[in-house]
Amino acid sequence: MNDQVQQEDWSSLWKIHAPPKAKHLLWRICKGCIPTRTRLHERFVPCPLICPVCDQCNEDDWHVFFTCNDSIHARQAAGLEHVISTRLQQLRTTQEVIFNICKGEDRMIAGQFAVLLWTLWNNRNDKVWNESRTPGRSLGIKASQFWHEWFAIQKVQQQSPRAAQQQQFIKWEKPPMGWHKCNVDAGFYHNLHRTTAGWCLRDHQGSFVRAGTSWSNGNYYIAEGEAAAVLDAMKAVENQGVTHVIFETDSKSVVDAIYNFHGGSSEFSSIICNIKNALLSNPNFVVKFIKRQANMVAHTLARAAISWSNRCTFDLLPLCIMPLLNNEMI
Repeated sequence: MNDQVQQEDWSSLWKIHAPPKAKHLLWRICKGCIPTRTRLHERFVPCPLICPVCDQCNEDDWHVFFTCNDSIHARQAAGLEHVISTRLQQLRTTQEVIFNICKGEDRMIAGQFAVLLWTLWNNRNDKVWNESRTPGRSLGIKASQFWHEWFAIQKVQQQSPRAAQQQQFIKWEKPPMGWHKCNVDAGFYHNLHRTTAGWCLRDHQGSFVRAGTSWSNGNYYIAEGEAAAVLDAMKAVENQGVTHVIFETDSKSVVDAIYNFHGGSSEFSSIICNIKNALLSNPNFVVKFIKRQANMVAHTLARAAISWSNRCTFDLLPLCIMPLLNNEMI
């Protein structure tokens, strides 16, 4: 490979629409840096050669990302089968496949491919270090959801300064007379392997009624964690006997899934199904999307949850949200 071609390859990789961590993984793969068992064995590190995910083949780059059963099912679920499979018949190395996709596909498609590989590698590491494994189809759905959420955030951040300034004035609004409003948010602490949730219930005057927080062990994907937080809040409010409630979340993916998603086998699909059942059981429950700026009370509770016991309910206004709630009443 001459210098000019090599430069073009690397340039195309860094230009794809993907999170930096996914691009960095592609770079490591192409540099031959990721510690597959075959590579460790070549460097005289004592370890088994068999793939820890499928227990069927020796683990090298090609197997992890392309021929392991989970990787096959994942790319099918992510809608990338046509992007990957034809290249596997024409090219010989993982590096060649990566560069070919980055150069030959739309930058968004290449970005989704990068996130898929990042998801597969994370799943492999979860199996090695935590004995935790997600089925391939679920990995593909999660990878697709993660990329679309990331891309949506990038579009928001690229808005004009004027639009960004306008967003700063978005405020929480009181619900109609006779209704309550429950704001919900999730928090993600991957270094602690915990996912948190926080919710705050207020009446039509905006007065505090009740709040709750929780945390659970495990690293949820963003959409899963946000959906689980909504479901947790709905169960808590239902148990209190409150009937007319508007639940607000700053996850548009969750709201869109509740009203537009029509089934699936992933954990996210299961949570959405449970939310839909709760809505059917409580016809005066509504879930709406709200911008983060108007959801700061729930956001603060979700962040504080990591410091408290795994489940807390507050009948008195928590100090951590008192200034925020008071400001929103002005």
